[in-house]
Amino acid sequence: MRKGRLIALLALAAVPGLVYWLVAFDLDAAEQRELFSEIVATAGFSYVIAALILTTATLREERDAGTLPYIYMRPMPRVSLAGSSLIAGAIAAVTIALGGWLVLAAAAVAIGVGFSVALPGLALFVAAAFGYAGVFVPLGYLVPRSLLVGLGYVIVIESILARVVTGLAQISIWRISLSIYAGIEDVFGPAAQELLGPVTPGVWGGVIKIGAVLLIGLAVLTWALRRRDAL
Repeated sequence: MRKGRLIALLALAAVPGLVYWLVAFDLDAAEQRELFSEIVATAGFSYVIAALILTTATLREERDAGTLPYIYMRPMPRVSLAGSSLIAGAIAAVTIALGGWLVLAAAAVAIGVGFSVALPGLALFVAAAFGYAGVFVPLGYLVPRSLLVGLGYVIVIESILARVVTGLAQISIWRISLSIYAGIEDVFGPAAQELLGPVTPGVWGGVIKIGAVLLIGLAVLTWALRRRDAL
């Protein structure tokens, strides 16, 4: 969460809001609301890249700097270290999520759609923050070039293959988070619906899936901390 990195990632996460502000002025109220859901659903991948950069760095930079052995000197169970690392990664990603969502909310208010239209979008970004933390924090610890691998996952798996392979769509973090948003938002544009694909909209179903991702991430990271850097 260095100052320069934080500013750059907040700017990246603000892209959907800026796009919405530029495009929505000439539309009527119904079209503006529909466009909001589509901008959030599709352009929101810029936020995913920002979350990837932060979450993969959570333990990777500690390991690269050689500071993990000093952390291990404390009588801390590996599961506690894994859990605190996942929480730290999620909080960092939520910070970026709040920044990006505030730009979207400001754009919605500026064009006259209203704050209430923007509010459900916050659930999408926060859910994605926790889901991606469960995937990318362990990835950052286990894989040397984790940022490139994470980009490959986002671009190839989430952006391309999950559109055509039903099974991959069901385990896509962004689509699971989008299903939570779809369960809250009444107006859901065709482009957003197309991106959601076969994933069933629903708040509690999406929350349970994100919780399962976090538990799996916790188990994998705990195992890695015990096996790869055991004292």
